[in-house]
Amino acid sequence: MHSERSTGRRTAEDIFDAGGKIIDPAVRAVVERLPAPLVDAVRYHYGWTGWHGGPVIGQPGGVGRRGLVLPLLCAAVDGGPVERGLAATVVGDLLVNTSIIHDDVLDRDPVRRGRPALWAAYGIECALMAGDALLGLAFSLLGEQSHPRTHQALRMMSDGWSRLCAGQACDTGQEGLTATSLEQAIAVNEAKAAVGLSGVFRLPVLFTDATGEQVEAVGRYGFHFGMAAQYHNDLTDVWPTLDRGRASGGDIRRRKMTPMVTFALASGHRDSERLAAYYGGRGEPGEEEVAVVADLLDRCGGREWSIAQNLEHMRLAAEHLQQADPPPALYDDLLDAGARYLA
Repeated sequence: MHSERSTGRRTAEDIFDAGGKIIDPAVRAVVERLPAPLVDAVRYHYGWTGWHGGPVIGQPGGVGRRGLVLPLLCAAVDGGPVERGLAATVVGDLLVNTSIIHDDVLDRDPVRRGRPALWAAYGIECALMAGDALLGLAFSLLGEQSHPRTHQALRMMSDGWSRLCAGQACDTGQEGLTATSLEQAIAVNEAKAAVGLSGVFRLPVLFTDATGEQVEAVGRYGFHFGMAAQYHNDLTDVWPTLDRGRASGGDIRRRKMTPMVTFALASGHRDSERLAAYYGGRGEPGEEEVAVVADLLDRCGGREWSIAQNLEHMRLAAEHLQQADPPPALYDDLLDAGARYLA
């Protein structure tokens, strides 16, 4: 058995920096395959350029890649080099960014990492086409891999993407439906976040000598990490953190039936009826009303419950990671980097 805690551990920032130096050039090289004008839009989305190829002004926008370092590291679960899983990690990056681009359109989120989101800068039509192009590129890159498990990887990616899309459809369809149960809201989170991330974690491991049991354990680790990340995102959308600054409150404005909201509505607290009145209503709320709803969610136990769910899924993620039996240093790196990513 490998996964005892090791000594001489790297910091989480060291881990992210080292992984980024491997992943970033590979992603850039693959993105350059896209034809104009889509490549211009995708470069902007990633934060590599400004609008229409201009200079990046102020803080770079685009998307982070810290979370993709974790699946790359999982390619060393059998003790081999992580580079074997690099192409599959790039595939995961393309899938994640397709989802981000489309999600921003669905939610009409105008800002992505401090500057206009792709759809806000280039238009909805261009953003949708850019997202579709990244998805096609992901399938192409994965299909190019010469490995006995390539067919399995393609099928797994296709099935996972279909479930993610179904989860997104349910997510948007349940906005403002106060009859949504807690079980239904959790199932949406599983479909739109955890199932897809489970596949992103599995993909790099498929292209190694890891056993089928190790692949499945890593997938379960990714599933629970994805659930923890979704609860973290739900919380930070309402309440700010030191790293993320001011909360957006976008979920409240859209009256999204997150598990936190459905738990609070069913809590039986005296303020749950006020919550139900808001979530059953219509119209664009002002900043003051968003703040009131956030306070009601807290009073009705939604915040405390979501924090507990986040911690429980992190515990389960660590448990399944240990079952994958990674080398001790890798086990430490994944736990430390995962905790820092969700700090």
